[in-house]
This record gives sequence, structure tokens and C-alpha cells, in this order.
Amino acid sequence: MDLKYDDVLDLMNEHKINKIYVIATLITGLGFFLFGYDTAIISTSLIFVTPLFHLTTVEVSFLVAGESILAAIGALVAGPIVDKYGRKKMLIADGAMYFVFAVLTAVASSGFLLIIWRTLIGFSIGADTAIATGYISEFAPSKSRGRFAITSVLMGFSGEIAAFWAGLFLSYSSDWRLMFGLGAIPAVILLSLRFYLPESPRWLLIKDRIDDAKRSLSKFGLEITENVIKPAKEKTYRELIKEKSIRSTLLIIGLFLVFEQITGVNIILYFGPTIYTYMGLTGPRAIFVTAISESLGAIEYALSFFLIDRWGRRRLGVFGYMGIAISFILMLIGIRYLDVHLILLAVIFVFSGMTLFLLFFHIGVGGVGWVLQGETLPTAFRGRGMGILASMDWTANFIIIFIFPYWHTYIGLFSFFEFELGLSVVALIIIVLFLPETKNIPLEKMPELFSRKYRYMRKPFKYDGESKSGSKK
Repeated sequence: MDLKYDDVLDLMNEHKINKIYVIATLITGLGFFLFGYDTAIISTSLIFVTPLFHLTTVEVSFLVAGESILAAIGALVAGPIVDKYGRKKMLIADGAMYFVFAVLTAVASSGFLLIIWRTLIGFSIGADTAIATGYISEFAPSKSRGRFAITSVLMGFSGEIAAFWAGLFLSYSSDWRLMFGLGAIPAVILLSLRFYLPESPRWLLIKDRIDDAKRSLSKFGLEITENVIKPAKEKTYRELIKEKSIRSTLLIIGLFLVFEQITGVNIILYFGPTIYTYMGLTGPRAIFVTAISESLGAIEYALSFFLIDRWGRRRLGVFGYMGIAISFILMLIGIRYLDVHLILLAVIFVFSGMTLFLLFFHIGVGGVGWVLQGETLPTAFRGRGMGILASMDWTANFIIIFIFPYWHTYIGLFSFFEFELGLSVVALIIIVLFLPETKNIPLEKMPELFSRKYRYMRKPFKYDGESKSGSKK
């Protein structure tokens, strides 16, 4: 008996979850843990390295933002590689880069070298974010895909928490070198474990490596003994990029990821302690207050984990950006109190605003964006497409965190958060009008979903290519 390619995909989508799915997800997610740690540790170390190396405003901007621009480049470079050579090899290479650059950053002897080595870590971060959630989406069953993919984001958040508390503990000794160097430990663990990951069965199938695909599937507990008829010939990059579904996906999901960054999450993560020092708190206290806000995310991301496959991506996105807009209003009130020297009220409102921002971001924006990035593109284009989307994300991140020190110095905090409030409202409007719901939709049906006219994107979708309203795509 022969099995068609689509029959194998149906078996994968309906297969019972076992421990291998969980283990593969956790090993893949370790890269996001390092992504979270390496990006967040700058928020605490910045307080110590800035005076030590006499960093200028320009150098501070490059130290904080340079990692993001290399991440954008790393994502673009990784995309074609993982489409041609597979997901597993790139995931292993990322682990090696994480280790090398973490060590070099920790032993930097000058501000210049610190900027260079920290910036280069961004390459591994970009490469990892260009494929991790996509790799997970390629083996996870449809009904549980959101929870599996968002696990990587949960681990990224865990890395951020680890960075804040490690930074707080080490702040009493001002040991910024150990703050950076600790990232090498999970990098070694990640590198050793990723050799045992199975290659993506979907990628092997479209590459006509049927026997390898069967071996990969058997590692997930899905035994296929029948002959598998190879899928249709893989389309070229030029053919794929001309398809409306691809262009619509890159536009809509790309906008989601861009607004995810430019609405300021990493201003709070990277500059949170610095903002509190502007209000008169000492270094350790500023780090402690920021760490509390971020640590509450354990509950918030747990909610996102349970809601992502229940509420869906669209509803969570709307919920998230509505809450973010409210949080910016609270921060603006706090900054006004700071201007009239009511410090206690200023700290209370800014702390409440930042804490609420992170709550709504963790539940409805951060995890949703990376899940959408990993699940919305066809397998043949997933690596390159995710690379493009991740690059858009990191470029937006670079721009906003690069301009923040200048904006704060020459214009002020109030106008900056006014700007962020406006961006959050624009993001909410775009999501309401154009973001389709991808919950429970098989990966191979995503092109149909994104082939519809833009005015129908927000409407419910049937697998036969028609919306429930009966409107043809």
C-alpha cells in the first residue's frame, strides 16, 4: 500500500503526543533561553560597564542595539541555509556560536571589544530565531502546535528572568564579566543535546529523503512501513515569492513582529534599571524593581501557554495591544509626577505601567508573534521566510533601542512614551483589521488562509478555501 505525502502529514497532525515531542521542544527552546539571557543581561551590566569604559551615548546605543542588527543579518543568512541543508545543522551551529561569543564578551578588555563580541552574539540569536519555532511547528500536531511553539518563548522568558536575578546577585560585587560569562554554561548544554535532535520530517519529505523521513518520524513514535509517494516538485524561490499567500504572510506577520518590537518591550527590558536610576534608585534597587516586574511573567506566560490554542492567536493579539496602550498611559502619568518631583508617585505609576506592559506583552504579544512566525509559511519556504520575518523583527528592535538614549537625552521620556502609545494603537488597528486566526489550521493549509483578499483575512476560515461567510478567496 502506498501513502501520499498529504496522508503522512495527516498522520503527523493527528499523532498522539509523547515524551519525545516534549524533549525535542525543550532542547530546541534552549536557544531561546540563551536569546533571553544574552539580550536581557545588558540591562544590569550596563550600569557598571558604562562608567568603567567611559562609554559615550553613541557607544551605549551600539552596545545595546548592535546585537539586534547582527541578529537581523544572522536571520537572513540562516534562512536559505536551513531550507537547503536542514534545520538540525543550523541549530547545532547556533549553539557553538552562543558559547564562543559569550566567553569572548566576558573577557573583553576594552569598551570597543565589549561592543564587538556582544554584537556578534546577535548572529547566533538571529539564526536561532529564524528556525526554532518553525522546526517545532513542523513536527508538532496541529491542535497542540501553539503550546509547543510558545514553549520556546517561555524558555526565552526564563532566560530573561535568569539574567535579571543573576545580574542582581552579581551587582553587589559589580562582577559584570561573570554576568556575561554565565551564558556559556547553557550554551555548552544546548550544543551537546542538539546533536540528538531528529531532523524535521516535513523538510525531509519535501527533499524526497523518504527513508530519512521515516526514521525521523519513528523517533517521534510514528512508524510508517508503507511506501510514501514523494510530494510534488519543490517550487523555486522566485516561484514562491510571487505567490500572493507568501507576500501576504510576510506583510501581515512581518507587521505584527515589527510592532512587537517598536512598541517598546526591549526598552523596558534593556533600559528598565536605567530608567529607575533616573528616578533616584540605586543600581541594585533599580535592578531589583525591574526583576520583580519581569519575574511576574512566569504566571503571565503560563496563561499564554494555556490560552494560545484555546483563545487563538488573533484574540490574544487584540487583548495584548489593548493592555499595552493602557500601560503606556500609566507610565505617562508617572513621568508627569516625576517632572513635578513627586518621586514616590512617579515610581508607583511607572512600576505599575511597566509591570502591566510586561503582563499584556507576555500573554498576548511576545509569544503570539513568534508562534505566527513559525507556523504561517509553507515548508519549502519556511527557513527563508522565517529568516525574513526574524530579520524584520530584529531590525525594528535595533532602531527603537538605538534611538532611545538619544530621545531620552535630547527630547525626554514623556514624548517617547507618547510615541509608544501611538504605535500601540496603530498595531491594535492593524491586528483587528488584517490578522487571520491560525489556531488548529494545518500548516499545509496556511497558503489558502493567506491567499484571501485582505478584507476577508479577519473572518473565520474553512479548510476548503471558503470563509464561513461564503466569500471566495
